[in-house]
Amino acid sequence: MKDFFSRYSYTAVKLFLNQFAIALFGVGLSFACARAQKETLLYVTSIFAVVFYLFLQYAVMWEVGAKDGISAVAKKQSRGLWKGFVIAALANSVNLLLALLSLFRDFASAGSGLSKMGAICRSIALMLEGMYQGILAAPFRGLQLHDFAWVYFAIVVPAILISGLAYVLGSYNLHATNILIPKNKDVKNNGRPE
Repeated sequence: MKDFFSRYSYTAVKLFLNQFAIALFGVGLSFACARAQKETLLYVTSIFAVVFYLFLQYAVMWEVGAKDGISAVAKKQSRGLWKGFVIAALANSVNLLLALLSLFRDFASAGSGLSKMGAICRSIALMLEGMYQGILAAPFRGLQLHDFAWVYFAIVVPAILISGLAYVLGSYNLHATNILIPKNKDVKNNGRPE
């Protein structure tokens, strides 16, 4: 376990920093759209920010999976395809902790210290996952989505699933997109150098 953390802690931090950067981007877009009072644009820009965030997570985890896949083949070991999901869960541990603490807002007595702490944690989670801010402003059953506690758990799921899937694809050198495949001008004719 200690080896796992020492080997993949940098990757988890990198995933979290990607999230933080895109969260700032998402918050900026949300504030601009809200100020312009363009609700449709708010949803569209938020969806774009989420897709961009998931693409960045995919790229990081695909590369880690590819390196681990090459190493596993060379050492004739199992690939450990679960690692991508665990790394992503580790990167999202702050989000999950904030989601847990935000439950106090709904389940503690109103006005209590725990309820206030839950409200603060929910606000921090909303800023830390700012790429979802526009989507979470959508109405649902008479409230906005960000008023429901389950949402803060649900918005963590796409990053964990995409990261885990990217790790598996990278481990087997499979590509979901050709965007990240470098073009080698020297290689033509079905992979044979000229």
